[in-house]
Amino acid sequence: MPEAKEVFSEIENRIKSKPEKAAGLNATYQFDLTGESWTLKIADGAATVSPGAAQSPNTTLIASTDDWMNIATGKLNPVQAFMQQKLKVKGDMGLAMKLQGLLQ
Repeated sequence: MPEAKEVFSEIENRIKSKPEKAAGLNATYQFDLTGESWTLKIADGAATVSPGAAQSPNTTLIASTDDWMNIATGKLNPVQAFMQQKLKVKGDMGLAMKLQGLLQ
């Protein structure tokens, strides 16, 4: 299984490869995983990922590292994960839904 760092780098690259998907989106996402936090900032079609918690995230996604890896790699549907309480969302649910579109 890849490490969280690799998966977040891949997310950053996916958004960079399709900037039109992130156009007009300005958001800060925080990911609280098992024993680690990551921040994804999207501004003006660009994405930056950094380890650690965000100052004031718009949306925080909470999951075990394993479940998040399965979501990010397409093995676990994010909606199913949410319904099964494997993925929790705090903050702007609309932005969480937009993130799903960016990951595909």
